[in-house]
Amino acid sequence: MSDRALTLTGGEVYDPESGVRGRLNVSVDGDRISALAPRFESGRLVDVRGCLVVPGLVDLHSHVFEGIGEGINADAAGLQRGTTTTVDGGSAGARTFGGFRTITGQYRSRTLAWLNLSSIGQVDLRVGELMAAQWLDVDAAVATAEANRDSIVGFKARLSTYVCGGSALPALRAVLAAGERAGLPIMVHIGDSGEPLSELLPLLRPGDVVTHTLTGRKNGILGPDGTILPAVREARARGVLFDAARGRNHISFPVMQAAVEQAFLPDSLATDITLTTGADPTYGLPLVMTHLLSFGVPLDEIIPMVTLNPARAIRRDDLGRLQRGNIGDATVLRVEEGTYALVDVDGRSRQADRRVVAVGVVRAGQWIPAA
Repeated sequence: MSDRALTLTGGEVYDPESGVRGRLNVSVDGDRISALAPRFESGRLVDVRGCLVVPGLVDLHSHVFEGIGEGINADAAGLQRGTTTTVDGGSAGARTFGGFRTITGQYRSRTLAWLNLSSIGQVDLRVGELMAAQWLDVDAAVATAEANRDSIVGFKARLSTYVCGGSALPALRAVLAAGERAGLPIMVHIGDSGEPLSELLPLLRPGDVVTHTLTGRKNGILGPDGTILPAVREARARGVLFDAARGRNHISFPVMQAAVEQAFLPDSLATDITLTTGADPTYGLPLVMTHLLSFGVPLDEIIPMVTLNPARAIRRDDLGRLQRGNIGDATVLRVEEGTYALVDVDGRSRQADRRVVAVGVVRAGQWIPAA
């Protein structure tokens, strides 16, 4: 272990893959975990007593194409709020991905991307990016993904009527074709689609991701009687993944409560952060974790939703784990007790007696305190 190593001391470590949990020190040398053991100190020390040390948080759905559309800076809105890896959710398409790489290449945050099926991506949300047929370009999407395998994790399509028109099926079939040709998963945005999920989900493959799982918008996961649709459970049984990205419109407390009560927890949590939501300094993955925590879901069950599970969804076995020899991303969290008001996207409020806050992260061997 070199003198330049950074060591987190005194915290409670939890690695969801191995199940290791306890009072351990974590040393990171360069970009790798060099030691994970009690009672040792080396290099630069960061005292994290009273805190929980977990793998670096992975945000499966964000918008960090800064300067384009609603994109926000991934370092200010990610690293400083506990996220070490952010996956942009379709801000860029084939015609704008070069600019995306230029912008995001300047971040300290690890930044990956779901490539928008639309060639223009989400440059202006006033116009649905899949409304015009010429923007739906499977060939260009596949070629761009093939040329950027190091950063593109799959393809994205928003299936709402305000994005692709009255029917979601043409866009869904096209994005699936791109996924098949490139051998990559797809992410589909649900809520306000022209068809119910019972018509859309059967087309998805194992490993494909449904985002906005807990949306209260039309054609979500609940049937008219408030129960989880059979097609939703069937899709999960086939290996389809369900992500609960909040954003401006897509976490409803009544839907979250129904999902918890009916034992249908999301596979992952995400922010869908943009300029609008990111203007709130408390907005980030810890806030979305707090939402679920307030419904009685144990923190041990929530942590994999922001670490191991999203890492698996993007096929990155080197992320989402806190183990010796692995990538040294780590997030330090604290659970604070008090009285906290939580608000969903429709303005409903509820009280929580605990909240999760970010203390700081380790990224590329550097300690970055939360802002």
